[in-house]
This record gives sequence, C-alpha cells and structure tokens, in this order.
Amino acid sequence: MSNVELFHYLLLLICGAGALTWLAERIAIPPAVVLLFGGCVVAIVGKRVPDMDPDLLLAAVMPPLLMSSAFYTAWKEFRGELGTIVSLVLGAVTFTTLAVACAVHAFNPALPWAACFTLGAIVSPPDAVAAKAILQRNPLPARLVAVLEGESLVNDASGLLLYQMAVSAALAATTITVASGTGLFFALILIGVAVGLACGHAMCWVLQRLADPMLGIVLSFAMAWASYGLAEAAGGSGVLSVVTCGLVLGIRQHRVFSADMRIKAKATWEAVVFMLEALVFVLIGLALHSLLARVNHESTVLMAGLRVALPATAAAILARLVWVFAAIWLPGRLRAQRAGNRGGNRGGGRAWSFAEAAVMGWAGMRGVVSLAAALALPDAFPGRDLIVFSTFLLIIATLVVQGGSLAMLIRLLKLRPAARHTMSEHETRARTFGASLAALDAIGKRAEPIAPAMLERLRAEYGIRVAANEKAYAAGAEHVEERTRFLRVELELVGVSRQTLLGLHREGKVDDAVLHRIESELDLEELRLLRLQEP
Repeated sequence: MSNVELFHYLLLLICGAGALTWLAERIAIPPAVVLLFGGCVVAIVGKRVPDMDPDLLLAAVMPPLLMSSAFYTAWKEFRGELGTIVSLVLGAVTFTTLAVACAVHAFNPALPWAACFTLGAIVSPPDAVAAKAILQRNPLPARLVAVLEGESLVNDASGLLLYQMAVSAALAATTITVASGTGLFFALILIGVAVGLACGHAMCWVLQRLADPMLGIVLSFAMAWASYGLAEAAGGSGVLSVVTCGLVLGIRQHRVFSADMRIKAKATWEAVVFMLEALVFVLIGLALHSLLARVNHESTVLMAGLRVALPATAAAILARLVWVFAAIWLPGRLRAQRAGNRGGNRGGGRAWSFAEAAVMGWAGMRGVVSLAAALALPDAFPGRDLIVFSTFLLIIATLVVQGGSLAMLIRLLKLRPAARHTMSEHETRARTFGASLAALDAIGKRAEPIAPAMLERLRAEYGIRVAANEKAYAAGAEHVEERTRFLRVELELVGVSRQTLLGLHREGKVDDAVLHRIESELDLEELRLLRLQEP
C-alpha cells in the first residue's frame, strides 16, 4: 500500500468512525464498543488492511489524547485522592499481574512463567483512552472520576516496569534484581516527571509571549509529542511526561491563555481528540487482520489462545475487584468505624461507599496501550502469538462486558454525583458580576473620565446580571423558569440579527470581513445564552 493509498485509507476510517459514533448514539451503546466491532468487521472482510506499527501508534496517537485528559483533570480532586490512586497504580497493577500469571499458568502449564508474567504485565494497567471514552458519558461523583482518570493516566509506569522485567527474564537478556528494578522504576518516574515539568513551564513561558492564538494551538500539539519523545529518549516514561506537561498547562491556563486562545483551542482540541479516540478503537479492531492471518497459518493458535485468554480475562477482572474491596474499600470503612467510635473523623477523607467501590472495581477497561505492548514483543519471544491473541480478546471482553455494562451498573447502584459543597454556578456568576459592579465606581473616578450616561448604562447592565443570578439560586424553580423564558427571547433576537446580517451580505451591502467578524460575535453570544439555559 503506497503512502497516498494509506492516506486515503485513513480518511475512509475517519469517515467510518464518524458514522459509527453517530450510530452508537442512536442505539444507546458506548461508541467505543461500536467502533471496536466496526474495526473487527473491516479486518475480517477487508482485503487490504495495513498492519499497525505499535511504536508509531503510541508515539503519534497517544500523546495528544493524554495531554487533553491531563489538561482537563480536576487537580484538587486528583491531589486529594492521591493515596487511592497510588494504591491502584502500584498495588492493583502488581496484584493483577500476579493473578493473571498464576491463572494462565494453571490452565497452560507448558507456557513459561516469564511469558505468563509478561501477559499479566501487558493487561494489568487500565487504559486512559478507554476510561475517558466510557466515563465521560456517565455522571459520577467528582472524586471517583478523579481517581479513575488519574489512575489510567499514570499507571503505565508500573505496568511498563513489570513488562520490561518479564520480557528480559523470558529472553534471558539481562538479570533484573530488586534493586535494579526499583532503580528503573524511579528513573522512569523521575525523568518522565522532570521532562514534563520542564516542557510545561517552557510552554507557559512561550504562550504568554504569543499574540497569535493559532500558533499557540499548533505549539500545544507539538509540545504533546515533544514531551513524550524527549522523555523516552532520556530513558524516562513518555506517558508520565505528557501527563505532567498537561497538568501544568491545565493548572496555569487561566493566567497564561488568552480568552481568544481558550475558545479556539477548546474547539480545536475537542475535534482532534474525537477523531483520534475514534481511530484508536477502530485500529484495535483492525489488529484482528494480522492475528487472523497467523491463526489461519497455525490453526492450533485459536484453541490455545482461548485457553489463555479466558482465564486471563477472568483473573484480570476479579483481581481488580478483589484489590479495590480488600485494599481500598474495607480499610476505609474500618477507619470510619473507629473514628465514629471515638466520636469524630480525624483521619483522611470520606470512606468509599459500596457503590463507588463497585464502579471503581468494574471500570478496568483495557485498550490500545496493552495491544501495542503485546504487538511490540519480539518474534522470538516464547508464546508471542498466544500473548498477542489473548491480549486482543481480553481488550474486547473488557470493553464490551465492562464498558458496555458500566452505565447499567451505575443506574442499578443509583450512584449520582455528590451534593455540591461549593458555590453554585448562579451564585458564582452573581459574585463575579457583583465585583465588576463594585469596580464601576472606581473606574468612573479615573483620570480619564467616563461619560455619566455610559457609566450608568454599565451599572444598570451589571445590576441586572447580579439580580438575575442571585434570584436564580435563591428564589427557586419559578424564577428559574422565568429567567429561561427571558433567555429564549434573547436567543431569538440573536437569530433575527443573524438573518439580517446574512441578508445584508446577500444584497452586497456587507463585505466578507465584516460578515465574519460580526457573525463570530453572534456565535459567542448564542453560545453564552445556550450555556445559561442549561440546567
């Protein structure tokens, strides 16, 4: 397949991914599941399917997705639940690796232990892309989302260490001791975090000095790939580097980004991330093509692969559930009981409920990172075909079974976002507009005087905004409905203005430059009004 044909093939995949996403919304099935099956169908019926390069997939597709997830991570919740995240990143990944290795070896005694541990390390960390694709469509408590997304963003360091140790042991290339393994683990973390911090702060320094938002958006994409590549070249974790860089940019965005850049960057990143996420799941399905070619060549691989994949899948799912309930939920309940007996709760945060623990344990979808790690195994690795085939089946099982039933489980457990302990949106808006209203008097006394009529107009406008938002959170549903009707009228007026503008342009009375400028203002006003109408 030539480069031009490959380009056309990718365009068709993108169009197909968009159609499948639309279909998934219509039939109320998680898009990741539909995209995965779509890729499998193409792999089965397609005659010319390009092989997926795992290194290229990780280096080209993963950095923007990780950067976007880290950028929008709730930092306060992430920091507050750091203990739980570390427990999942270190404890759950290691426990799952051991459980999968033991289960696979019990059903396949001829498979070397090193190969069993390699498979366990490959499938032990849940995938960030899969977690985001499934979780963003289900309303959950903020702290639970922070744990699940935070875990999936940083657990690749521990999984990669176990993977490297198992591969080295299987190939007898080097002998990894506890000391050398610990050193490698901390090197991956420290170098990755250091490179990510440097890239994030460098990006902030550059963005503050850029006037063109489009250039800043392009540089943000370039920094995602650069932070990953630099960390990998330095011997660190590229995943942790990108995540750290994204966290730095997300924390400092309100001081570094201009309003124009925030609006344009959000729209650009959402479109690119949507396309890449869809492509990732399609590409996972397309990997079935090369697997089927090897299975047809060696028919014994199919049954042997099932004997490996079934116990591996069961062990991976059960191990996470056991770890969550035994190492996270139960200790938290015991601490809460002891604190209650002493008449207070002095230690740590609120204990996890049974429903939260159940969702945390069930949300262990695997994805592209596991598949890329399996495909990256050398051809001489013992049991390579079995490991790759089993990994593929496990990914499908977790995405379909766990990802497909997660929404049903959340509804069954009646798990909802926790009650708000901060100011509501209306109250926050009233405070911010109130500060502007209070500042009008000081502005009116400046050396450059403002016309009294203009000052009064601004004071009246901000006074209306403050009163409307104060009533919205204090006066109840009746006023909220009245305010909604008022916003509908404003939205209708925006539509009238838009039609008038387009009519003037059709009549040749307005040139294109003025049309685009005023149309952009109307778009922003329409978005503001639509946002205010949201419940």
